[in-house]
Amino acid sequence: MEYVLNKAFNNEVVYLDNKHFIGCSFTDCTIHITSLQFNYDRCTFKGSKFKLARKVFMLQNVYSLLPSSMKSHIVMQG
Repeated sequence: MEYVLNKAFNNEVVYLDNKHFIGCSFTDCTIHITSLQFNYDRCTFKGSKFKLARKVFMLQNVYSLLPSSMKSHIVMQG
């Protein structure tokens, strides 16, 4: 797994898969999740939206992985 440390993402498309984000900030980003092979720690999310692959969207546990403030910004992708 690739580690991403203390990076600021602004108005970007970000794929979380196969990465571990530590101390990063995501502002007005579109965040894609196509698997559950990711992690984050001490990250902030402002104005971003999550796009979940259909196979991930169907898994009950995915919601526990997302920051509670972002759960209303989830979009399922085809």
